[in-house]
Order: sequence, then C-alpha cells, then structure tokens
Amino acid sequence: MIITFEQGLYEICARRIGRDEEYQKLHPGRSIEADEKIFQEYRKYQLQRTIRHVYENSTFYRKQFDQCGIAPGEIRGFRDLQKLPFTRPEDLRGSGYGFLCISQREVERPVTFYSSGTTGIRKRIFFSREDIKHITDFIGTAMNTIADTEDTRILSMITNSEGRGASELFAKSVRLRKMEAVVGDMAASSEELLSLSISHRCNVWFGDITTMYRIAKEMEGKVDLGSLGMKLLFVTMGHISKPMRTYLERVFACRVIAHYGLTEVGWGFAIECRECGGYHFNEMDVYTEVIDPETGERVEDGRVGELTYTTIGRDAMPLIRYRSGDMAYCKDSGCGQRLRAIGPIMRRLEGAFQVDEESLVYPAMLEEVIYSVDEIVDYRPYIDGNQLVLYVELCRESGSVRERLMERLERLPELSGMEWPRIELLPSGTLRKFCFEKKHIQDIRKAVEIWQE
Repeated sequence: MIITFEQGLYEICARRIGRDEEYQKLHPGRSIEADEKIFQEYRKYQLQRTIRHVYENSTFYRKQFDQCGIAPGEIRGFRDLQKLPFTRPEDLRGSGYGFLCISQREVERPVTFYSSGTTGIRKRIFFSREDIKHITDFIGTAMNTIADTEDTRILSMITNSEGRGASELFAKSVRLRKMEAVVGDMAASSEELLSLSISHRCNVWFGDITTMYRIAKEMEGKVDLGSLGMKLLFVTMGHISKPMRTYLERVFACRVIAHYGLTEVGWGFAIECRECGGYHFNEMDVYTEVIDPETGERVEDGRVGELTYTTIGRDAMPLIRYRSGDMAYCKDSGCGQRLRAIGPIMRRLEGAFQVDEESLVYPAMLEEVIYSVDEIVDYRPYIDGNQLVLYVELCRESGSVRERLMERLERLPELSGMEWPRIELLPSGTLRKFCFEKKHIQDIRKAVEIWQE
C-alpha cells in the first residue's frame, strides 16, 4: 500500500502525540488521531518547546537571544521567528558544542562533514537517540509515499561511514515499514553494484544521481537494464538535469523521483511531487522560510530565495533559522494535499561563479548542456581567471565530443562575457574517486592540487 505525504505526516504526528506525556497533560482528553488542526497545533507546541530548550541548554543560542533582547516566551508562533537572527554555516565551524543541548554521554551519533565536497566549512552535527528515532520514522514513512510496502526491495547507494552512515540509517528506516533493503557502497564499481542489485532482486534504487547515471552509462551495452524490473529510481545528492532524467527513465523503464535532504536537518527531508512541481517536506520537524540572501528579508510565495530552516523536533542540536545556501521557492502544494511545497532547487550560493553584475554560472545550469552529450558520464568544473575549464569523463571514445559540447556551451548567454571554455577529456573511471562530492565551481589552483595527489 502507498500512502500520501499528508497521510504520512499525520501518522507521524499521531505517534508523537501518543508518546508525549507533557503534551497530553496540557491537552487532556485530546484525541491522538491527527488532523490538520491538531497537526498545526502540535507543530506550534514543538516550536515553543524547542525555543525553551535551546535557550536553557545551548550557550550559542542563549547568547543570541540575550544580545537581541528576546525572551523565549516572545516566540509564540512561527512568524515570531523573524525576531531572531540567522544561524549560518560558519557558526558551526569546529566542534559545534555551543549548539549541543544535551550531555555528550547522551549523543547517539555525531556527524562531521564539509559544506560541499572536501572544501568549504567543516561542520559537526549531533543527534540523540530520540532524534534518530524521529529521523528513521520520517524516512520510512516518506518512502512509503512513493513505494509500496509489499514487493519492494531497495538497494541503498549513499555514504555509509563503516556501517554508521546515512545508507544504513535509510535501510533501517525502510525495514521498519516492512520493505527490504540492501546497503551498497557508492564508491564500488558499476559491475559490483549492479551484481548486488541483481542478486537481491532489487527493484528500487536509492542513491546519488551521479552514481546511478554512471552505472547506466557503463553497463547499458552489457546488460539490458530495462529488463531488470525496476519500479523506481529515488535519486539524491545533486541536481537532476532534464537529459539525465530522460535517459535514466528510458534505459531502466521506470520512474525517477528526486529526494532533497541535508545533514543539518536530519538527512531525509523532502520528496519530489511531480503534480505540484516541487518537493513535499518534513513539516513535522522542520519549519521552512525563504529569504532574500542579500537583505535577509522574507520573500513572498513563489519567489526564489535562500531556503532557511528551523528544526523544531530535535533534542541534541536544534538549529534556529539555519541558512542552507540552497536557492528555491516555497508555495502551497496545489496538488490537493494541505501541505507546503519547496520548488526545484535552482542552485547553491556556494560554488557558483559571478561573471558580471547580471550573469552567474553554476553547476545546475552547466549540467543541462553537459549531459545532453551522450558520451559524457561525469565532469568537474573550474575557473581559470575568466575562463571556464571543464574536466569531462567519457564512457566511450568519440572524436567529436569536444566540438559538440563547445557548440552547446556557446549557446549559454551567461558565458558570453567569458573567454571560450577549455575542455579536458578524461578516460572512463577517472572521476569515480570524486563520487562523494557535490558539484561546485572551484578555482583551477584547486584542480592542480587534486590532480597531483
């Protein structure tokens, strides 16, 4: 059985209320069967509790509140969050202990990572045992909105950190919904991953879009991928260009649905809804704002801005008005469900290159062109002064790739103010070692360091 995203969130809300003795004391006799009214009421209650929690236990947030002259009781609803300053990625630099709201002995899972690939800001996020319960409950329930609880066998291909990472957590989450799951290593070869999938008769893949695309490109001529019986490719960790989506849906003869998540809010967060043209997201645990990245002011529905998150269901390390760096918009879903929707992620603030006052070059833009060339399996973008440099990995040799790619790049008006791009062609497998990294445009000096390693 497949449920709607709205049903899933209401189910989670009802389970939370059933275990929440404090809430039940405040609302004696209240039914634990969640509807829209109770769902919104419980979210507001969680917000108020979170605000008190961070003020009493986080040295970082207590200092912020006191400097602004804001008492926790003044935050009565979500709109009141605008009274508070933002939390920025650089605030998490180093240990993150100033954000920790519980004893270190109670931490179930600390996660250290970088803001984008191996560069950027090193951040550490903490989760308690209760946080992990909430995360697994949401991930499993959300997966049930796109995959049936019967006859679903999933191969998970994301980072796993020696059995304690997101991949094992995902597998555990979907198993709680009676789905089968196998954990693969996204850094493994295409042959190994495909063999693992076939041996376990997997019919759903969850993982990095670049990994799935690589498997398809490298194995298409060896295996009839359309005969594997795939029901769904659930893709994450990157922009999904139209050429990529079209290709994957054709060769696997199944749907492609996008997942959007980030570690700071607990990995699993949002699932694409093709009807509303965006993502339904975990409103139970996260409040979402869209702000102008320059002024910090909230923008109206439908206007693109920076996604900003407040985690209202976290125990160890709640984040208040955390600026994600992801550019998108918010709106009512418009698909019949009483939910909000995040529009497609347009780009990230980091890892882009400002050509002039009006033109910006970023990976999502480039990928619509790069992946329209059939022989290309992966790429890495760099800037050398005023020139775009692309290291392009080919799945097979072709004498015309450089010319065809250059011709299509020249049609991008954003590149008109730059020198002609330089394209470096690489043999198959060269870029596999970068599978864990998000795409971002780096200075060419960084490329020199990497290629000399």
